[in-house]
Amino acid sequence: MLPTGEATGRSPEPDPREADPLEGLPTLGGRARRSLWMLLVPVVLYGAAPFVANRIEPRILGVPFLPAWVIAATVISPVAIWLVARFDPAYRTGAVEPVPADEGGTR
Repeated sequence: MLPTGEATGRSPEPDPREADPLEGLPTLGGRARRSLWMLLVPVVLYGAAPFVANRIEPRILGVPFLPAWVIAATVISPVAIWLVARFDPAYRTGAVEPVPADEGGTR
């Protein structure tokens, strides 16, 4: 028989199923997060570069078209990601997004 917490001088560990660490925090309640589709903008910009912009002419401010396309994609990507964060209902409400590490468990 294994010693209990009282016999070993330690307090017994709480059962992770009993206490929810996320209790009382705001949640999304099943609302759709359509704004996350905007995260495809950087993927499409970088992925389309070899097919759309794989040429030297025209030059934009003296830069060949492909590097200009990549520079534009690099500038547009953080703006798109910022917009996704602003339009995401989880961000606006401060809702928690549980991850498997939040569920507790053994080490």
